[in-house]
Amino acid sequence: MGQLYTIGHSTYPQFHFLELLRKYDIQYVLDVRSTPFSKYASQYNSDCLREYLGPNGIQYAAMGKYFGARWKDRSMYHANGYVDFEAVRNSDIFIKGKMNVLKGLENFNIALMCTEKAPIDCHRAIMVARGFELDGVDVKHILHDFSCITQNDLNLQLLDKYFPDRNQFSLFEEENRSDSDYLKKAYQKRNSEIGYRMDSNFEGGEA
Repeated sequence: MGQLYTIGHSTYPQFHFLELLRKYDIQYVLDVRSTPFSKYASQYNSDCLREYLGPNGIQYAAMGKYFGARWKDRSMYHANGYVDFEAVRNSDIFIKGKMNVLKGLENFNIALMCTEKAPIDCHRAIMVARGFELDGVDVKHILHDFSCITQNDLNLQLLDKYFPDRNQFSLFEEENRSDSDYLKKAYQKRNSEIGYRMDSNFEGGEA
């Protein structure tokens, strides 16, 4: 059984990105960007990445259709105008993509790739990896310094960010919340902060 990772390409030189992948024995890179191009790091455009990784023994596939941060379907958007990660995770197309990844994990180590350096800032972790975690899949996030954190480590980051005093007893709470209740709200808060937002000229374009 393979391991599921995520990674952000940021503006690293390609050789640094390759070394990160090699350290964790990644055989497949699945690009979860809605549009697989980079304005600030053209070495991570889809065609460049495929040409670079292939000869180094790593397969590349664009999966933005299933896991992208921007959506044409307005039903995927929260009433406040940003992509609702929970709605996306419950969609047929996301579930189809997830099933394909689970099939691949039977034989390969896979990395879900997006742009942001830090997992907490990227939909690859807050939307996509969270969807796998909720199905019981162990997900790890490769960091720029070659270290790695788990999705549970990320969960703790989110709890500490949004509910740092959650363990303190409050006389004014009608009932004590569990960490799972706080965590669900923490993901919703992060979603509202990083989710792609429609503007008045929205035409369903992808980025």
